[in-house]
Amino acid sequence: MKGNLSPPSCGRSHRGFTLIELLVVIAIIAVLIGLLLPAVQKVREAAARMSCSNNLKQMGLALHNYHDTNGFLPSAGSADGRPFSTGGSFAGEGTNWSIYILPYIEQGNIFNKLTFNGDSGWVNNPADGGGTTPATSSAYNNVAIVNGSGLKLYRCPSDPKPPTIRNDSNVRDAGGNESILVPRNSYVAIAGAVDNIDGSGQFRESRNTDSSSWSWQFGITAWGGVLAPDYQGIKITSISDGTSNTLLISEQSTQLQALDPSGAIINDQYSVTSTGGGLFRGHSNGSTNGTVNAPAKYMDARGQTYTTIRYRINQKNGWTCGGANGIGVCGGGAGYWNSEGANVPLVSSHSGGVNALFADGSVHFLSDSTNLVTLARLATRDDGGVINTDY
Repeated sequence: MKGNLSPPSCGRSHRGFTLIELLVVIAIIAVLIGLLLPAVQKVREAAARMSCSNNLKQMGLALHNYHDTNGFLPSAGSADGRPFSTGGSFAGEGTNWSIYILPYIEQGNIFNKLTFNGDSGWVNNPADGGGTTPATSSAYNNVAIVNGSGLKLYRCPSDPKPPTIRNDSNVRDAGGNESILVPRNSYVAIAGAVDNIDGSGQFRESRNTDSSSWSWQFGITAWGGVLAPDYQGIKITSISDGTSNTLLISEQSTQLQALDPSGAIINDQYSVTSTGGGLFRGHSNGSTNGTVNAPAKYMDARGQTYTTIRYRINQKNGWTCGGANGIGVCGGGAGYWNSEGANVPLVSSHSGGVNALFADGSVHFLSDSTNLVTLARLATRDDGGVINTDY
């Protein structure tokens, strides 16, 4: 009986890929990956832009809920005092809109632990023995509470800057360092716009700080917007231009670049920004008998988590710090730190523009090509001008 026999060999052996064939296959795979990667990046950025837009929508809901509860909208930044807080005895500076709306973005547990005793945003005297900030000050209390809290709503996913920053509230450790970090905001309130913004006379505005401001070197702060500094008791009904035609909040969610007088590049996270002071920084116009003052031409002109429209959207380069062209952008010019500029533009890492929250709660994408006069009218609640809604 014969067993099973293997098929006879034909005398041919199986060979693998040659080196050239392998290189061709690898090249094809590399080309495919190269074609796929931009598509993946576009999808990722689209998701980030949508998440950023949703953050602004949540802030819009919070602002309307704040208005319904209090009868007015929060200040862009104010001293501690009525109607925003009870005020107090410590000398310093108050805080800004992003703190006032914490109870309306499901962060009431944080807000209820904060104190507003006159120095909630910055304490005048950190000296207490070894140089640490007095533990009884609001700034010390507030910075310690918010340290490590996250507050992701205030962070645009496309923002390349670090999500936390030194507290900049003058809260220092025994070594004299502002070592406690706080969340950094990717968003700024829009306080208004600069008079005669493009030199054509189409837009005029009297509500601007001038050279009588002690901090005039930081630029021009307006109070014709909806979220303006100090206290005006702005209500939804105060927006005579219509809520769908008026801006509340937009982005400063990318890093700008400037040059100092020597030509050195300035692009650190603290410079050319309105958010370099961290979450709590507010305003220092003072209060009278515990009541926040109305804005005036001589008030503090620095931008602290808010900006006044002066330049086009996404004007990311070409700034000079420490010279005439840098005033209102980098900060205070020569001899001053390069942060808290009053007129840092709306900027983002999104392609072609910025997300912006309007007073009706809607979010629109404003393109880089938005006309300056149109932008100024959108930033102002009652200028009465006609706006081309094709942003």
